[in-house]
Amino acid sequence: MNIQFQEPISDEQWDEYVLQLPTYSFLLSSARYNYLQSILKQTFRHLVFNNEQFLGVIDGYVDSIKIFGKYLECKHNPMLVSGLNDGEKEEIYREIFNKLKSIAVENNCFFIRLSPLVQYDEIYDKVSLEFNAQSAPVHPQDALISQYFDISKSEEDLRHDMSSSTRNNINKLMKNTDISVKIFQDDSVFEVFSDFYNQTMQLKQYRGHSSSALLKEFKYQLDKGMIYFVVGYYKDKPIAVWQNSRFGKYMHVYQAGSDVGFREKNIRVTYLLFWETVKLCKELGVETLDLFGGMLPEDLQSTAKNPWKGVNDFKVSLGGTKVTYSHPKDLPLKQYYSIYQPYAKFRVELKNHTVDW
Repeated sequence: MNIQFQEPISDEQWDEYVLQLPTYSFLLSSARYNYLQSILKQTFRHLVFNNEQFLGVIDGYVDSIKIFGKYLECKHNPMLVSGLNDGEKEEIYREIFNKLKSIAVENNCFFIRLSPLVQYDEIYDKVSLEFNAQSAPVHPQDALISQYFDISKSEEDLRHDMSSSTRNNINKLMKNTDISVKIFQDDSVFEVFSDFYNQTMQLKQYRGHSSSALLKEFKYQLDKGMIYFVVGYYKDKPIAVWQNSRFGKYMHVYQAGSDVGFREKNIRVTYLLFWETVKLCKELGVETLDLFGGMLPEDLQSTAKNPWKGVNDFKVSLGGTKVTYSHPKDLPLKQYYSIYQPYAKFRVELKNHTVDW
């Protein structure tokens, strides 16, 4: 094989090839790449070819960890096209790992982190072991465990898959004349989202992206026509919002927030936001709705201490199928990775998350 790594000539070319992959997410979109390029010094993306034959993609950036230094991260990749035999995949993965190692060494990184959207790939695992791959000390982040919904199903079947209490909640909300939902594909609700997102972060006491960073990212999605805000109202006052990112055959529920003052009123408008998102997906011809993470491994669903238990239980109640992708792998490049790994594991478990999944 004559494996080549080519930079795309345009965003359109990049997206066109990514959409040919069997599995992908908006984290591989040109909108996401342009956003990361605006906030980070070192980003890269390459289309992988064998002469004229498209084989897959690699996409990533260089970030840093306090005390330890720089690392290279590839979220939701590397990804290969379907139909390759084991021998071809082995050769391609080996070339990809060598390419990533070259980029990482050039940028003085102490490890490479890979998290492709594959549920299991024997060849990927085999080649990664050749590069001394380690299980990354991370909890199920970046929607590597997520709840998927097959939008080709009828509305009746989708409702049948829900728990009875969820169906009842949706029915009650649809009959409540004080409750309404509107959908926006512009920046007119940016301030509403920012307010609710900040309220929710403060209530939950978690550290996520800043609202200003998210709004910057949303602008890149807006330019590509990817963004949809589903806003719930009580007596014409906004009380909750879901920010959805559409890319190819997928709709991802990326971010959300709510007016915490309405929690006391027990108005569970998020159930209706989900149902309106389902209907939106049907209108747009989306194949799969992805609730984008916040899920627990199957053997930890009964663990009350985990911060994501409530979110997990809510999403499971909506129906769909839990999809678990392979645990991220780290490829160590410097000896002190052996110090970083237990340190990072300790910090994750200190927050009642788990790295074992």
